[in-house]
Amino acid sequence: MTGIIVTQSNIFISRYPIKPGKRHAFLAIFNPLWQNATAFMQENANFVFYGFGRDPNVMVAIESYKNEEAVNAIRKTDAFKQLVSQMLDLCSGPMTMELFNGLEMGPDIFDVYAQGKSIVHPQTATNYAEFL
Repeated sequence: MTGIIVTQSNIFISRYPIKPGKRHAFLAIFNPLWQNATAFMQENANFVFYGFGRDPNVMVAIESYKNEEAVNAIRKTDAFKQLVSQMLDLCSGPMTMELFNGLEMGPDIFDVYAQGKSIVHPQTATNYAEFL
């Protein structure tokens, strides 16, 4: 099914625990990252949401892409690696990602992205990304 109901794709919910007082610096990096990728997202994403919940220091990214190949291509770019590293350095702990597979998808995504420290995201001397 296409449109606003997504059952044939995976969803990533990422949480960035931003250090107190670093929200402005974090957004100064993050906003251009997604703003410069709008054409890519319009072509390759089912939907994206970026925002905050009750805690003003935890930014949430909810993303669903049409295929993993497009996401993997973006992750391999120098710009992605550099900017995500800078964002991680502004976090008080690991960026965590929770995965969900669509109703019409198999559980393969959980094998691709095993629980624990991510091997597809950059790490810094002080931080990393982790799949829950």
